[in-house]
Amino acid sequence: MKFTRKLPSENKDISSKMQADGWKRLKEPPNIGMAILSSLPISVILMILTFLWLIRISTSLREQLQPNFRVTLQFDLFTILYFGMMLIFLLVHELIHAIFIPNFIRSQKTFWGMNGLFGFVYTEEPITKSRFMVISVMPLLILSFLLPLVMELLGFLNNFIMFLCILNAGGACVDILNLILILVQVPKGGSIVSNGNVTLYKRKMRMD
Repeated sequence: MKFTRKLPSENKDISSKMQADGWKRLKEPPNIGMAILSSLPISVILMILTFLWLIRISTSLREQLQPNFRVTLQFDLFTILYFGMMLIFLLVHELIHAIFIPNFIRSQKTFWGMNGLFGFVYTEEPITKSRFMVISVMPLLILSFLLPLVMELLGFLNNFIMFLCILNAGGACVDILNLILILVQVPKGGSIVSNGNVTLYKRKMRMD
């Protein structure tokens, strides 16, 4: 896995050769900006679902949601620490994506990087439909649903961790949009390859 400062652009020669060999282009937003915009409703739904999950598992949150409940904002030296923890949470989100990519450590076609406040993991390795779906959904399941449950059982779940869980769920909207597009368009057992901001797929093929 390599570091890169930005997502690569489509290599049109590669796309043309792959399409001539039977690969098809996935119908998807043309760039990350459009993907984020298209997935905003998904973001809202995911944050609501996470909040409802937190209410179910957290006694302290249920106690706070009484008629006298109110939110106060405070900015001090700890605010910087909080932003640092948010960044770490973002990096862990991307790391979870990466560890489910086959041979991600030794792969010469897998990249990670930061684009402003957004992190990303990108791979040009051929991936099966089922594996792609796992890669897409795991950061959401682990950080927004499994982590708070474990923290609550251990007695460490607090408001800031719950905020991070909800924020992670909202940020997973593009992942879930991609999952839906793959689920709807790619046939069972199909394979997927990324070429810059373009995704191509093919019916079931032999994977090494």
